[in-house]
Amino acid sequence: MDYPLEELKRKIYEFHPEIGQKGFNLDVSFNQEENKYEVRLSKSGQEFGAFLEKQDADDCLAGKKCMNLAVLVTQVMVELENIISPRPPG
Repeated sequence: MDYPLEELKRKIYEFHPEIGQKGFNLDVSFNQEENKYEVRLSKSGQEFGAFLEKQDADDCLAGKKCMNLAVLVTQVMVELENIISPRPPG
């Protein structure tokens, strides 16, 4: 399935409105070499990203399942928050 990157970004914002609320910048690109989408978040001069399988993106945009997309973006947000504000060892 081919679709504009903006459509995938809209779906990510739909599942994670906190991206904008927390001041994160979202970037989505397609890596031809890997045949995967790269989802990157940035804030305060820091960034973190991860690859999303093309099939997972296709399934989500086709209305089938979005679990992998939702989990991946949550993980990227948590990692970026930890980079920006590291938690003290417990």
